[in-house]
Amino acid sequence: MAEVILRQGSAADADTIASIHTRSWQSAYRGLGILTDAYLDGAVQADMQTKWHERMMAPAAGQHVWCVDLDGQTIGFLCVLLHDDTPWGALVDNLHLLPAARGHGVGKRLMGEAARWAAAQGVAQLHLLVYEVNTAAIGFYEALGGVPVSRDWLETADGGHAWVHTYHWPETTGLMAL
Repeated sequence: MAEVILRQGSAADADTIASIHTRSWQSAYRGLGILTDAYLDGAVQADMQTKWHERMMAPAAGQHVWCVDLDGQTIGFLCVLLHDDTPWGALVDNLHLLPAARGHGVGKRLMGEAARWAAAQGVAQLHLLVYEVNTAAIGFYEALGGVPVSRDWLETADGGHAWVHTYHWPETTGLMAL
């Protein structure tokens, strides 16, 4: 894979981030029982457009977004929230790549950036939520040293429910080396 460029996301990236998020969900979640095909084929795009326009136009305090560019095209993003109401540090709220960009180390680089940024803000831990049936993502996070700390039955974007695990990095030195 050619050299990738990590850069801070801006309001101008909202449409692209929404599109990547949509395509990532359509690729990773179809057939897993997390979201219905009707939702993935329909309302998900509009929902993501609304979500990312709101989040990028009026970012929450402590929100940081990185975009990843390859040959002038944005191929992924990561959004981290410095504080949430858990004891597990900064929340990696979203990490999504275009399907063709997976498996090339881009996700690892983004996780490393998130860990370094959080540490520079005085937060030395990270966590994220991942659907239990998303075994590919679970394998990725476990390979990066994440450990499951909770399992919860949560509402999905289309009004259903699914089991979600919280993965935690109690110390992020390993991630910061990525």
